[in-house]
Amino acid sequence: MAIHDPLRDYGDGKANIRTMVDALDYAADLSPDHTAIICDEDRISYRQYRHAVVVFAHQLQALDCKGKRIVVLMGNSIEMSVAIYAIWAAGSVMVLLNPMYTENELGPMIADADPCAIICADVMRDKVSRIAESLGIDSVVALGQTAAKYTDWLAADALSLPTPRPGPDDVASLQYTGGTTGLPKGARHLHGSIVHMTRQIEWSWSEDPGSNVWLDVAPQFHIWGLCMTALVPTYSRDTLVLIKQFRPDAVLDAIPRHKVTLFAGGPAPIFQAIMGHPDYKSTDFSSLQFVGGGGSPFANQTINAWQAVTGCSIHQGYGMSEAAPLSLNPRHDENRLGTCGPPCPGTEIEVVDVETGEEVLPHGENGEFRVRGPQMMVEYWQREEESAETLRDGWVHTGDIGHLDEKGYVVIVDRKKEMAIVNGYNVFPREIDEVLFSHSGILEAAAVGTPSDKTGEVIHAYVVAREDEILDAADIIMHCEQNLASYKVPAKIIIADALPRTPAAKIDKNELRQRSIAG
Repeated sequence: MAIHDPLRDYGDGKANIRTMVDALDYAADLSPDHTAIICDEDRISYRQYRHAVVVFAHQLQALDCKGKRIVVLMGNSIEMSVAIYAIWAAGSVMVLLNPMYTENELGPMIADADPCAIICADVMRDKVSRIAESLGIDSVVALGQTAAKYTDWLAADALSLPTPRPGPDDVASLQYTGGTTGLPKGARHLHGSIVHMTRQIEWSWSEDPGSNVWLDVAPQFHIWGLCMTALVPTYSRDTLVLIKQFRPDAVLDAIPRHKVTLFAGGPAPIFQAIMGHPDYKSTDFSSLQFVGGGGSPFANQTINAWQAVTGCSIHQGYGMSEAAPLSLNPRHDENRLGTCGPPCPGTEIEVVDVETGEEVLPHGENGEFRVRGPQMMVEYWQREEESAETLRDGWVHTGDIGHLDEKGYVVIVDRKKEMAIVNGYNVFPREIDEVLFSHSGILEAAAVGTPSDKTGEVIHAYVVAREDEILDAADIIMHCEQNLASYKVPAKIIIADALPRTPAAKIDKNELRQRSIAG
């Protein structure tokens, strides 16, 4: 497949952008007084954004973390945005983890990342300090109202960006994802691949530098949230309206108040929640020019219902932690409903047979998507076997099933993996199984994802009691709540006498999934 690459860095007398540190530096030079971020009642300009990043970067350099990993555990905030760029400016590797995880979940992931420091929200300081102490991590840096705030950095003396700056071939981040087993894997991205993913989204969905006001509700630790908050708006020198935590009323208030032009909504349940709010139809959407969606399947009726009120369609995209974005329905071309758009500039997408992953299938025939392009990871951190399974001959094998339509647009029909997507979050049933197995009264357990109108999918868990034990669904839910993030907790516990088996004597999760769908 021929690769068309129309991407260009913006000029204005500047050299090409090699890393996102350059992008922020240029934005502060070219648009110093333009508002960079609005978060609640706080806002900073691009000049202030760079100033805060530079000050914090020098503080991080004092921790002797150059070339080493720094874990970040924070919710959406100006401080989180500054931390991302400060880590890169300090020459360190960024590791964004979900702050909603319990200690039970965070411990193994942080141990796997092997960081030199952890940056966390002040409300998490005690929990994070316990984990850090158990792992021998000396530095915990708290940010927030009772700790260091962005205003403290702005009040500090001006400094210059640390030198030498990172280069495009230096490691920028470990973006943690998962697999069929639910074990965490850190996708290693170089600074160059981060720039490419940013430019691909900017070319497909944005316009002239400084022309958009973005609104994002996705968490910044998620690949979608990272792209739509820290990366593309900064590269485009646009204004970002950052919602700390998704609430439909906050979105419906922010769009007219800040004259939002670009809403990076995310998965379908976000839109369904907004459309279900009583103020939805009376909200002024006249400023809105473009809406992006991704992370879960969209029904055509959802897009049509959204457009009928807002005047904007939803342009779907497709990506993953290992390589994002892969395809986007572009702003300047046909938005084909039911698809995730054509491959991004510089990206090849093929559909291959599921059994061997080698035979390239014709358009219209379902198989597994494999992709390659400049935005791909280089490997999984410390996962040689899984890297070899996913990366084959330069292609990332996605595990997603679908086809290319007659125009070459991506159509996703299923997932090869057992992964469920709940409210846009990846949930791995095997991880839930392990928590269920740790319950003293449970002999067997199997968690499966099942469709939900509200959240895309929910988790149903089937359990079998040990001999002479009596199980209580509410007690099992409480056990899960103590050991899992809230979105991973099963919505329903089904107590069964036995679980179905495959001919290989494995628990038949496909059968359980069908039972859940049937109700």
